Amino acid sequence: LIGRLTEVREKYTQCVADVPTDVATRGSEWSIVDLLRHTTGGFYRTMLTRLLEEDNPKMSGFDADANWRRVADNILADINGVISVATELTVEELARTGQRGDQAIGVLDVLTLMANHYDEHLRQLIEEVRPREGLPQI
Repeated sequence: LIGRLTEVREKYTQCVADVPTDVATRGSEWSIVDLLRHTTGGFYRTMLTRLLEEDNPKMSGFDADANWRRVADNILADINGVISVATELTVEELARTGQRGDQAIGVLDVLTLMANHYDEHLRQLIEEVRPREGLPQI
């Protein structure tokens, strides 16, 4: 098993070594990034951790409904967390800056980037994914 995992790791290393970012993120249905995120999603790691840390844990099968609810709840919780942080910022915290490459970046810049990121993927959900899946227009 260790030999197999080592071989798999080597193949993944080969498969990602020559992929530029624009190719890795190309496509909205199953890009290389999507595939890798799915592969490391944590389902099996959580099972392994439970087996190692708990005494005879009750393992359930994959529950697609529960997983979907968790994913949907997680995006809303993520946005709620950002809203909470943003509404509680002090003037001093808003003035904090750092470096991103050779550019200065501030707290408001990062909050704006986060909002832009949410907007971008919300547009994809509304304009591409929901229509493709035959869901009502929002």
